[in-house]
Amino acid sequence: MIKWQVEEWIRDYNFMLREIARLNRILNKPEVRKQKLTATYGDEAGMPKGSGGISQAELNQLDRREKRLYKYLAITEYLDKVVDELEEDKQKVIYDCMLEGVSYTQIAEHLECSRDTVRKVKEVIIAKVAQKVQKDQFIHKLKLVSKAI
Repeated sequence: MIKWQVEEWIRDYNFMLREIARLNRILNKPEVRKQKLTATYGDEAGMPKGSGGISQAELNQLDRREKRLYKYLAITEYLDKVVDELEEDKQKVIYDCMLEGVSYTQIAEHLECSRDTVRKVKEVIIAKVAQKVQKDQFIHKLKLVSKAI
């Protein structure tokens, strides 16, 4: 199961980076409050006014987005650091290409080897990363990050 999860993280790496940028834009957007600059008279003056703050539903939505942001940040940072676990330069090149979303055929052409060779090296890489994930108990830490917020 961990190997499958690691492979999915590597495949979705670029998506997570784009989503991190989008969530940062959403969560860091300054709130503009509209103020009525003219005085109200008559019936309108006595009517209750809506709150100018954020509703509970909007707060819950922001919380979900913030959890997703921290989860994606943790995963991408972990995937960036794990490249140091790979010994061979060929593995590092293939890992970098996988993170960039390059296809096996393009990687094989770049390295001037067969797709089968790329696939075999990819399996070794995924096994090493999965072993590190298990050793570091990263999935457990990731769950704690999601719950902490």
